[in-house]
Amino acid sequence: MATKSFELRELFHLALLRQLGTRLSGRSYAIKGGICLRFFHRSPRLSEDMDLDIVSQVRASTLENAVDAVIDGRAMLATLMPAGVTTIKATKPKQTDTTQRWKVMLQLSGDEELRTKVEFSRRRDAINFSNGVPDANLLRHYKATPFAAQYYDAARMSAQKIAALAADGRNALRDLFDLHHLFYTIGSKPEEVAALLDPEMPEAAAQKVSSFTFEAFQEQVVPYLTADLMDLYRDSAVFDKQKDDVATILLGMMK
Repeated sequence: MATKSFELRELFHLALLRQLGTRLSGRSYAIKGGICLRFFHRSPRLSEDMDLDIVSQVRASTLENAVDAVIDGRAMLATLMPAGVTTIKATKPKQTDTTQRWKVMLQLSGDEELRTKVEFSRRRDAINFSNGVPDANLLRHYKATPFAAQYYDAARMSAQKIAALAADGRNALRDLFDLHHLFYTIGSKPEEVAALLDPEMPEAAAQKVSSFTFEAFQEQVVPYLTADLMDLYRDSAVFDKQKDDVATILLGMMK
């Protein structure tokens, strides 16, 4: 549900993305995961944290300084203060050549604390990103002016989600929900997605989808949906159809 805590996180992530775009100008990076889907692909699924890729040529110290300057800057706090944030504190528990992670605490009036995470992965020499403006309805909701940022398009997000489903040891039902949104709402083209994948991945992903249960979906996904969808997905028949729809797309990629 879009509670105040989720909205404050989204406002923080929007402000961070806007200011980082200026500091990382000319460098290849891309927002990914749930925030990418939410900001650029109209997803109704809410996310607590933000994940990005950045090319390996950008030094860890360069990125660290850029993110620190944004989080600790006056502009960030000024953006969040009207929403009730009084202090922003951050720690940097992981700063390596491949992963840089910030844990952020937003202090609210009344001693309430709200936590989020920002993580960059540096495992690619090149990133095929798209450049665009976050969803107009989202910007309007937060009374934010438009800005450009780098993100993954629908085909690449779909391929990433299928690869995640195919991975051993990962059982995140949000991957199923996100793929259904990308294929059936956004119109991601299966043939374009298949071209980005190893041939065995669609079958492995389809097998994973078949193992998902309605009970697990209720625990892992429904609490993160916008209010208008929460009641819809209480119906097991809706979940079963979602599974069938995604499995059909995945199995069709094997032809």
